[in-house]
Amino acid sequence: MGAQPARRQSRELHGAVPTAQHMVVGRELRRLRDAALLSQKNAASLLGISTYILSRNETGETPCKRETLLKACGIYNATPEEQALLSHMLSEASRRRWWQGSEWRGVAQKKLLTLISLEEQAEYIRVYDRDRIPGMLQTEEYAHWAISVGMGGGSERDIRRRVNLRMERQGHYAQSKGKHYTSVLDEATLIRGYGNPTVMRRQLEKLLELAEDRRYGLHIAELRKYNMPTGIGQTILFDFGQQILPTILYEERHESAFVCQEPEEVDERCKSFDRLLHASMSTIHTRRRIRDHLDRLTRKTHR
Repeated sequence: MGAQPARRQSRELHGAVPTAQHMVVGRELRRLRDAALLSQKNAASLLGISTYILSRNETGETPCKRETLLKACGIYNATPEEQALLSHMLSEASRRRWWQGSEWRGVAQKKLLTLISLEEQAEYIRVYDRDRIPGMLQTEEYAHWAISVGMGGGSERDIRRRVNLRMERQGHYAQSKGKHYTSVLDEATLIRGYGNPTVMRRQLEKLLELAEDRRYGLHIAELRKYNMPTGIGQTILFDFGQQILPTILYEERHESAFVCQEPEEVDERCKSFDRLLHASMSTIHTRRRIRDHLDRLTRKTHR
């Protein structure tokens, strides 16, 4: 029996959430099942598990057990090399990550686990946020105010822990090699801001520092330019080396997040991002515009 269509690769992140590492394992399992021309229902029956569990194994929402993986390799006629690779991938996926430490328990919301794992695994990240400067570019002070406003009256302890986690994410990303981060900055976020003029001045100074780093590509979507295609909303696109995963779209929402691997949806969002990027300022002109905003803000704070 031919393989049935795969489960839709788009979901809201609420309960069990996938990590990038287990998504890699799941994708390889699904590839082997498809190559064996087995439907999820038939494969699940042969494996002695429910179709529901197999589906979640393949999406990464439920980590695959090693005994299930080894049995699947036999049923799917995997080569010894494929089995060895898949076993290694599962070991890597099961390895404890820094963000799973006890110090982050209760801080790293479930939707954040997916986001952080994608940041760790991806080689190229593209970001646009209409409401604030993206978290990976924020100063500690700016992050404090942005998180405080977003939490709407949370305790100082909870705010501080979330800020610390954001700073930790930045640190790990900055230490990684072979990665690139491209962000389209909505100019409104450089003007409206968070905190106070001093907080914003330091934030603009940080953006200027990052703009000189080749690992970061910053582009401003001008506020007063007509017909800017900014309607794509908050967008994070993750691209991976060696095609271990397809491009993934991550979209943070008020109480949850949305993650999507559907080729048509992701491709459309990629095209929308590229149109916005093309309409935005070059990196050179972006640095000049940030400097202009910083100079104006500095003059105001020194009056």
